Amino acid sequence: MSDSPFPQFPSPLDLDPSVVRTPGQRARRFAGWSAVVVLVVVLALGFGIKVDEVALVPGTVRDTEPLVIIEGTESYPSDGEILYTTIRLRQDLSIFASLFLQLDDDTELLPAEVVLGDRTPEANREINLELMVDSKRKAVAVALEALGYETIASDGVVVAEVVEGSAAEGFLQVGDTITSVNDTPMPSALDLIEFLAGNEPGVELTFDIEHADATSERVSVVMGVRDDDENVAFLGIYPLDRVAIVENFPFDVEIDSGSVGGPSAGLAFTLAIIDAASEGELTGGAKVAVTGTIEFDGQVGVVGGVPQKAAAVRDEGYEHFIVPLALGDETLDLIRERAGEGVTIHPVANLDEALTVLKGLGGEVDDLSEFASQHP
Repeated sequence: MSDSPFPQFPSPLDLDPSVVRTPGQRARRFAGWSAVVVLVVVLALGFGIKVDEVALVPGTVRDTEPLVIIEGTESYPSDGEILYTTIRLRQDLSIFASLFLQLDDDTELLPAEVVLGDRTPEANREINLELMVDSKRKAVAVALEALGYETIASDGVVVAEVVEGSAAEGFLQVGDTITSVNDTPMPSALDLIEFLAGNEPGVELTFDIEHADATSERVSVVMGVRDDDENVAFLGIYPLDRVAIVENFPFDVEIDSGSVGGPSAGLAFTLAIIDAASEGELTGGAKVAVTGTIEFDGQVGVVGGVPQKAAAVRDEGYEHFIVPLALGDETLDLIRERAGEGVTIHPVANLDEALTVLKGLGGEVDDLSEFASQHP
């Protein structure tokens, strides 16, 4: 042992040659660790940085029959199935998640503002749940109307358009509802048209109207003349019926939609209620997937994510998919592409066309309108 007060270090001759690092080895080791650090940083950024996008991905295809609950009258189980389709909305996407989803043909990436607008995901969720409630209410009314019950009525005339320079301009506005003219009730657009036809140009008529903000007003309008006939009085609006539901349905219908939101199951629910509340096989025993909104006049409206729904229908092995005709040719072509050759796509404009599709599959639809008279 040395008596030196300084710590002793091994001489070069005492070092193990296996642990000696040459300058080249040290450089390679540093480069290796640097690559690891860079990789960790890239991964952290890729998974940590979010993109302003949402992804529409295929959801589920579910049978509606277990969801429709009818009380107060007999219901009729079906061998066939009417299935409603859903999509999943993936939000809060990272850069890597976005890149990965771009490789999936069945996924559609959209700017978040296109889907959410200025709403938070929570607010968007609440809105979709409200839309589902409204969709189910319409489905019940339209289904029972198709079965011959009087469930839908008009209680006024909505101003859908005001012609520029016409007599109505400045007195009536879009969204107003005309409830009476000269104290004569106007329950429908046809009633208003027939009433106005009995008057001459220049006559002053008094309109009772309800504004969109629920306030009421009485206005006087001097009737104008038609451009093509000076003897015909012309108001200058495009009228639509204001639809009201007769709430005292002949029996109770409930739809257990669970946590699913949005209006896109409207047509499926309508068909499911018709099937459950009437005798016979509405689908002819077939299993038919359906998407599309339903309106009080039976029109089938556009919904989103149908290509993704078509992929879900394909993956579940179903052969028929009823979709809104209003989606347009380009989107319908994409839907057919996503569905593949094993799925027949049936575009429809309204409930009657949907029933015609089911009739073509063997469904019993001819006597539906007479059901109410046979089952009061």
